[in-house]
Amino acid sequence: MTGAELAAIRKAAGLSQTALAKRVGIGRHAVSYWETKSEVDRRAWAVDRMAEVLPLPDIPRITRPHAGWADKLEAETKTREAAFRAQVSKWERQQAEAAAKRRVRCGAKTRKGTPCRAKSLPGKRRCKFHGGMSTGARTPEGIERIREAQRRRWARWKAERE
Repeated sequence: MTGAELAAIRKAAGLSQTALAKRVGIGRHAVSYWETKSEVDRRAWAVDRMAEVLPLPDIPRITRPHAGWADKLEAETKTREAAFRAQVSKWERQQAEAAAKRRVRCGAKTRKGTPCRAKSLPGKRRCKFHGGMSTGARTPEGIERIREAQRRRWARWKAERE
């Protein structure tokens, strides 16, 4: 069915575009729109409403949307959710990387008793002076324990070489 045929049926019923629109509960511009179309979509909501008033040939009543719309909507929703999750995980990864590189004030107590104002090592909370590697054992027992561990390590290495 064409828009011209729809207009002819409306005129044959003795209705103007405005009168038809008021009776059906749609806008006059919707009636005009469908009358100018080269092909009228019989599943359209406005055309279905016009079929209630006009004797339109072969226009079945629409009781439900066309098949498959729910599947398409569900697939589109899943796609959008997956894209959103990917974007959120990317943002979280960027935040974690930024936190690992962030440098804050050390704040350790200095010899003067004031907080250290040096920047921390990347990803740490203390500067190179207050959070560095151990300087080794200080007590005689600790020093002897380290010597014994080194002796055992060297003995193992020599045994493996022989």
